[in-house]
Amino acid sequence: MAAPSKKKQQNRKQNDGPKFNKASQKQFKAKQTKNKKSYSNDAVEKDASIALQLEDDVPDFPRGGKSSLSQRERDEIRAEAEEEFHAEERQLNRKNKGKKFQKRDHIQEHFSWNEALGVVAEVNEKDLVISLPGGLRGLVRSTDAIDPVLNDQIEDGEGSLPSVFHVGQLVSCIVLQLDDDKKDNKKRKIWLSLRLSLLHKGFSLDAVQEGMVLTAYVKSIEDHGFILHFGLSSFMGFLPKSSQAASRDSEVKTGQFVQGVIRRIDKPRKVVYLSSDPDTVSKCVTKDLKGISIDMLIPGMMIDARVQSTLENGIMLSFLTYFTGTVDMFHLQNTFPTSNWKDNYAKNKKVNARILFIDPSTRAVGLTLNQHLVHNNSPPSCVKVGDIYDNAKVVRVDRGMGLLLEIPSSPLPTPAFVSVSDVAEDEVRKLEKKFKEGSSVRVRILGCRHLEGLATGILKASAFEGSVFTHSDVKPGMVTRAKIIAVDSFGAIVQFAGGVKALCPLRHMSEFEIVKPRKKFKVGAELLFRVLGCKSKRITVTHKKSLVKSKLPILSSYADATDGLITHGWITKIEKHGCFVHFYNGVQGFVPRLVLKNLDCIFYNLLDLADMSTASSFDQYSASGDVSMFVNDGSIELEDHGESELGLEPGSDANSMYQVGQVVKCRVISSIAASHRINLSLIMKPLRLSEEDGIKLGSVVTGVVEKVTPSSVIVSVNAKGYLKGTITTEHLSDHHEHAALMKSVLKLGYEFDQLLVLDIESNSLALSAKYSLINSASELPSDVSQVRPQSIVHGYICNLIDTGCFVRFLGSLTGFSPRSKAMDDQRAQLSEAFYIGQSVRSSILDVGELSVTEISQIVNNETSRITVSLKQSCCSSTDASFLQEYFLSEEKIADLQSLDSKGHDLKWVEGFNIGSTVEGKIQELKEFVGGSTVETGAIVRAAVLDVAKTERLVDLSLKLEFLDKSRDKSSNSLTHKKVLSIPEHNYAIGYASVSDYNIQKFSQIQFLNGQSVSATVMALPTSSTAGRLLLLLKSISEVTETSSSKKAKRKSSCNVGSLVQAEITEIKPLEMRLKFGIGFRGRIHITEVNDTSLSENPFSNFRVGQTVTARIIAKAGRSDNKKSLLWDLSIKPKMLEGRIIS
Repeated sequence: MAAPSKKKQQNRKQNDGPKFNKASQKQFKAKQTKNKKSYSNDAVEKDASIALQLEDDVPDFPRGGKSSLSQRERDEIRAEAEEEFHAEERQLNRKNKGKKFQKRDHIQEHFSWNEALGVVAEVNEKDLVISLPGGLRGLVRSTDAIDPVLNDQIEDGEGSLPSVFHVGQLVSCIVLQLDDDKKDNKKRKIWLSLRLSLLHKGFSLDAVQEGMVLTAYVKSIEDHGFILHFGLSSFMGFLPKSSQAASRDSEVKTGQFVQGVIRRIDKPRKVVYLSSDPDTVSKCVTKDLKGISIDMLIPGMMIDARVQSTLENGIMLSFLTYFTGTVDMFHLQNTFPTSNWKDNYAKNKKVNARILFIDPSTRAVGLTLNQHLVHNNSPPSCVKVGDIYDNAKVVRVDRGMGLLLEIPSSPLPTPAFVSVSDVAEDEVRKLEKKFKEGSSVRVRILGCRHLEGLATGILKASAFEGSVFTHSDVKPGMVTRAKIIAVDSFGAIVQFAGGVKALCPLRHMSEFEIVKPRKKFKVGAELLFRVLGCKSKRITVTHKKSLVKSKLPILSSYADATDGLITHGWITKIEKHGCFVHFYNGVQGFVPRLVLKNLDCIFYNLLDLADMSTASSFDQYSASGDVSMFVNDGSIELEDHGESELGLEPGSDANSMYQVGQVVKCRVISSIAASHRINLSLIMKPLRLSEEDGIKLGSVVTGVVEKVTPSSVIVSVNAKGYLKGTITTEHLSDHHEHAALMKSVLKLGYEFDQLLVLDIESNSLALSAKYSLINSASELPSDVSQVRPQSIVHGYICNLIDTGCFVRFLGSLTGFSPRSKAMDDQRAQLSEAFYIGQSVRSSILDVGELSVTEISQIVNNETSRITVSLKQSCCSSTDASFLQEYFLSEEKIADLQSLDSKGHDLKWVEGFNIGSTVEGKIQELKEFVGGSTVETGAIVRAAVLDVAKTERLVDLSLKLEFLDKSRDKSSNSLTHKKVLSIPEHNYAIGYASVSDYNIQKFSQIQFLNGQSVSATVMALPTSSTAGRLLLLLKSISEVTETSSSKKAKRKSSCNVGSLVQAEITEIKPLEMRLKFGIGFRGRIHITEVNDTSLSENPFSNFRVGQTVTARIIAKAGRSDNKKSLLWDLSIKPKMLEGRIIS
């Protein structure tokens, strides 16, 4: 303890004796990692901001170093202080009797100081992260790292933190303040200062002595050495270049910290000469000066000390005559102290120690015996956070506190401490029984205390699970689970299993824009996320389903953007000339609205071309006839009459089809990694080929109507080498009634903007305007080698026979659908279900060789047999393209009908927007008024449900609940579609088809007004959907029956020996369950599949939902649940031969 002044003695008489703070003599406890976030109220109330105390109660010692007290006075004061200390210690022991262990606040335990020695853990541009005693971390702003007086002396670039500091550097710090962390109320930030003007405030020229170690800034670099600044104006320093350290380091910069030993003091010139030899500095011990004040003590000073006593978790040392300090167990000489470590520290044993921290207000001093710190070096760091070690050795078991381990790291073993709360998933009350010294355990590194050279670990089994434990484990594009810990207006904060946190921005919380995120994201829920990026330990993730479940390659760097790469991204900005798409790890690209085919760059690179400002007025540049570019006085103007990589029609708005945050599939057109530019396209495969390539099967061309015949339309094709093309009536539309109507209104000169080349014969083309074929042109096969079993392919019926129907794809490639595979109901007639030219979706079942009979039925030379199924149960639509084509065809027909009236005929439509409210007069009452009470001649307000331009018909609703938002079900006049309202979404109007490609001739499912149905939103209102919200009914995949099949079913019966068509409903190890007829159930035993028993798994070629031909071989018996009868069936080839199917 420092000797108090006489003034202090007078104050002591008034206050009933001295009150020494126990912090300088209290016993140290081992660190409990789980208490890092807790703070005692006493510590906060004592000093809310932990303001720096720069003055001590003890006055400065007189000049010359002479003490203001006599030797007798000092002896009396010391005896009095020791007696009071022992009395307080006895009182403390009585108070804690029976309490072997007490939980203490982490900050109260370790943060009882104002000055401390630290190690630089991170160096950033704006701040430093310092590792402090007790595992604490502090922050140093760039303005607090160097004294402002040096700002004028430091050249640009030399004063940056990375140029002055390095990781592992030992520094002396002063606490400025302790404030709350805005991100986590349980954490508080410790702000530090490295300014020497604060650290050396108690120094003067008279106070410094030769042999003392001081830290200084390099103020300027001279020819013979370096002028130093100690943060004080009372004296300056000089370091000759002949110094050993200076000669070794040729990279000394202005503002850099230099530590040296005082060799000579020139008091007249007020100059202190230093030597910065590292060996000399590390071995220099602070001398025992008379009357030394605690203000003269600086963290990092090396002192000679004696062991005064051993404490529960450390030792107490006396040094420099007046002072005592404590050494924590983690700062002993041996970095792996065993349970008998006290035997190494006998009383009065001499040791070399270094000052670890100081609190002048309480005179608490912390010391370290760590050999690395004593030798003025930071302890080595041989482990990384997240590392796993299987054979860590238990060195010591601290009862009720934790374990000290020896980590077998390289090149040196590392001590690690595991808190009792991190030992096991469940609470462990007696560590000494579960763990023995010398045993081996599996540990994962949880953190590092750089100043102590100590790692913190965890033994919990859950710590070894999961792919993310630290920020370094996070990789862009990885999919992992995380728990939601907070939801705010900006997004959600999620936490991985290892404790690492990430942000899910609001736009990435859902596929579509979410207004109230707290309703969908509940705190505590665990969801699946994909990592978008990790920058400066800031991790962002997405919960968009299309991104999380994407199987496409991840684009996380510009170098990965190879031409032709197809990947998923999300739109971040939509502009007039295109849209920006972001990928992972900050990578972004651009999708141009216009395609400049003959230029080496696209729209947003135009400014990188030659200087167009020098071009003359209205110089024209053409690009394949798609885009004309004009330069008018240096400004660029583009005329759009071609394709768009956005997939837009010329003149249409990108905002009508896309929105910010939308996930899109992109194809890389070109990229320049050096300039971070990626050109993209939203068209996966260019549909329109260049003229130089000629016309190929499956390509899309344009054509102008030249002639309309009773059975077809002749067009002139806009392509090189081909003059004529033929479109049969059935190929004008996917809908039969629209095809006939389209042909009736076609005029000469009408131009088809998209026609699919179905077949090529000499210079004549077979073309199709079917939307289903054009939309899937890239997927249509033209050769058997392109056919993949179990795939769904669009096609059209080219022929019907009694035993089945033929489905044509491209060219002469044809598939055959047997009668048993064409319909779900086998009793219907093929002619009743299909017509020639009908658009169908076909499921490829098998590819083999045609029989002689089948070859005679077709007119092509193909000898390969492609078996397809047209059953609605396995070929139903998965999108709303069938209904979308209906509306697009209706729009085209309406436009053609208005050509005779020069466009004025469609003006009446402008007053009937879907969802709007109009007024009208009742002319006649019908039976489908829906219960509304109206009279003939009355003026009413009605909601517009739909507008049929071709029929000049407007569907209205009189229901009161729809007059504001105009939402209702359809009227009975709608045959191919139903108008639906969605109550959960403000009664939004949606349209759903009640038919499908393969069941156009089947009787439609009947619906009633007000009936609730299940539907999926497939397309939002855009120009491509005629401004309608398109839905897909769940019931569309159900089997639809013809009237004749319904009658036949009523007469069906089962007899032993009959052949039946049965559908597989369940496959068990020893039998298959099937259904057939009307409510009949059957089973096929594993022995009734093949004639021989060579196959190990006879059921491997069957799947649930498949239809098979089987023979009834036994009468029905009770099933397992005794509620239904099971017929025994057989599908052995011998059993099926020579009999007629019943």
